Amino acid sequence: MKILLLTVIIMVSQLCFGQSDTMPKHQIEKFDFKIGHWKWKAKGLTKPNDPKIYNGTGFSHIYFANDSTAIIDDHKIEWENGVSYKAITYRTYDTISNKYLVVWAQAKSSNTAKIEGYWEGTKFIEIEKGADKFGEWTNRMEIYDIGNNYHKAKLIRTYKNGYSLTILEYEATRLIKNDIQTIDKKQ
Repeated sequence: MKILLLTVIIMVSQLCFGQSDTMPKHQIEKFDFKIGHWKWKAKGLTKPNDPKIYNGTGFSHIYFANDSTAIIDDHKIEWENGVSYKAITYRTYDTISNKYLVVWAQAKSSNTAKIEGYWEGTKFIEIEKGADKFGEWTNRMEIYDIGNNYHKAKLIRTYKNGYSLTILEYEATRLIKNDIQTIDKKQ
């Protein structure tokens, strides 16, 4: 009886306070397609008060973190106007809200965001709300056209008055080992 009671206590404590190796990864395995090194063909806005759309080349390294319950997307884009953009995106599954939690942070900046995400069919959607001098807005990031070695993304900001603009679009292609070694040598 004592052994049975001890077993139940251990199981309950693992459920309440920590994840055992046999527990599910809380849906994060749906992001297996993103794990690896990627090259981006990007276009988008690069800085405030510059309405011009620029082309850029981006790279990302995406890997599991926190005992495979989250992924980190470490990415950068070199824009044709000389702007260098660097940021990370942390994605995990929040078991309390039953939604994906996305945290984005830009390097050398105070720009950070806490975003909710969800799957809509074969697209992953990230929604962020905020306001600026033009009014309240909603950012909608879609990751779509997902394959083993390819995916696309688009970030559109829509203001409460209906005006919308595309902030970023990219097409990502998985890099092979030789490409990764060449890029690492250049950095």
